[in-house]
Amino acid sequence: MNPLRNHIYQLLRRSEGFFKTDMIYLTKGGFWFTVSSIIVSFMSFLLAISFAHFLTKEAYGEYKFVLAMVGILSSLTLSGLGSSVMRSVSRGFEGTLKYAFWTNIKWSIISFLGALGIAIYYFINDNYSLGLAILIAGSFSPFLSSTNLYSSYLTAKKDYKRHAIYFDILGNLLPYLTLFITMLITNNPLWLVSVYFSSNTLIGIILYRRVIKIYKPKPEIDNESLGYSKHLSLMNILNGVANNIDQILVFHYIGAAQLAIYNFATAIPNQTKGPLKGLANLMFPKFVERDEKEIQGNMKHKYMMMFFAALIMTIVYVLIAPFIFNTFFPKYTDSILYSQVFAISFLAITFNPAGIYLSAKKKIKEQYIGAIFTSLTQIITVTISVIYWGLIGLVVARVVVRIISSGTNALLYSSSVNKTSQEKSI
Repeated sequence: MNPLRNHIYQLLRRSEGFFKTDMIYLTKGGFWFTVSSIIVSFMSFLLAISFAHFLTKEAYGEYKFVLAMVGILSSLTLSGLGSSVMRSVSRGFEGTLKYAFWTNIKWSIISFLGALGIAIYYFINDNYSLGLAILIAGSFSPFLSSTNLYSSYLTAKKDYKRHAIYFDILGNLLPYLTLFITMLITNNPLWLVSVYFSSNTLIGIILYRRVIKIYKPKPEIDNESLGYSKHLSLMNILNGVANNIDQILVFHYIGAAQLAIYNFATAIPNQTKGPLKGLANLMFPKFVERDEKEIQGNMKHKYMMMFFAALIMTIVYVLIAPFIFNTFFPKYTDSILYSQVFAISFLAITFNPAGIYLSAKKKIKEQYIGAIFTSLTQIITVTISVIYWGLIGLVVARVVVRIISSGTNALLYSSSVNKTSQEKSI
């Protein structure tokens, strides 16, 4: 066994010249995020089949509308605490986790009051089911986002095994299972929303306490963490609106059934977010630790590797999409064309390393510029597209904005590098 391990080790070390990456680190961490991504994608796929089989399009559309509304409200809190915890713990300030947990609870009163206000609006308009669903979701959301901070802690500690088992697998298994059981009993969106948020919060509390018990974080707190998280959170307000406004507009302008069609069109391509987030989680601690010059030397190579991976993903998905929908989602064959067009957005991952660099190195000004420009562009283009061109306009707009966002990060990265070089040369 030892000779085989040594052979693999030497092979990985030799491949680093080509990939310009620490392949030992990537293989160890990558194994767990690959395993968890496969399992979570499979569970998500089964849940999607259940949604398509047991729920009407209207019920599923209303359920997704509530999740989108809560997503916007959550952006009004300290949504940047996750990145702040990751960065602080990577630098040895482990007590930031508990500090961030209670800080997030206190600041989440804003999102709860927002949910209460929206719920009252729907109560006044005699839509008691939707109003109650939003109120329930808004009540659980602060605790859910606070407990999930343990994910950032595990990433910073490079404990990818526990992150995969706890956050990815167990963190999704209970909510998915309870949602499936609920669908067997009722297709009422109110019950679906209640079960989704209560089960997620419950498993979040259990796993958060488990991580605290295992690691017993030291009390040191990064005094800069709250300040940095406020910057990130301000950026995330517009981003939260931009990422969810499509759901709100489709629901109100086109209808719940069309919202269901749109969500099934984007669901499978959006599953790439899991593996991409896992890859980002591997890169983030390394970017925090490494010298900027070392990162910059390998950046163009990373762009090239990401581009070819994205191109292959796009071509393969466009070819197999009709088979997937005709076989597993026959009720949603209207989604095929929209889904194939949306898959072009895979190309946007080309410049993902640039965005990770800006976050890891605390390039606050560049992140502000990127977040504001991208979010405003998405809000404007999505709104116009939905109103004038319906679903196809919306899908095209989403693709264009994703590519623009990725390219903007690359430009901001280059600008930051040039600025740093000029400062050092003075």
